[in-house]
Amino acid sequence: MAGSFRGRYEHKISDTGRISIPSKFREILKVKYGSDELTLLSMGDHLRLYPNAEWDREETRLDEQSSDDEEFQEFMRMLFSDMGDLSIDKNGRVMIGSEIRERCGIKGECIVNGLRNHFEIWPAAVWGQKATDDRKAELYKKFAGKIR
Repeated sequence: MAGSFRGRYEHKISDTGRISIPSKFREILKVKYGSDELTLLSMGDHLRLYPNAEWDREETRLDEQSSDDEEFQEFMRMLFSDMGDLSIDKNGRVMIGSEIRERCGIKGECIVNGLRNHFEIWPAAVWGQKATDDRKAELYKKFAGKIR
């Protein structure tokens, strides 16, 4: 039974931009979504990859947000200009273009991190700076009570 994307995996991205997608994530895509088609978003210091069906829902939700907010529209313009469509090849990899990789600092060691309905690709050094033991302890102390 396919669930949500979860877990953290260490992978390397090749010089040509190919990175393996964890087999658990590929299985979720196959079973739950019936497709290996993904929508890629550049989030500045990392990438987000959504199954197309999930991104379609997210896009609908965003369309319902304030269309009168000029700054939000500017954000959306920039977000959509960096988006791309990906599919997983027969070797379980996706290919990420050089411009997006350079902008996000994605090279060499990476972290592929599941996050419910999508997954992320982080430069390992950036992930290491954000996911320190102290920061984890701080967040767990603040939010663990929300989990029932």
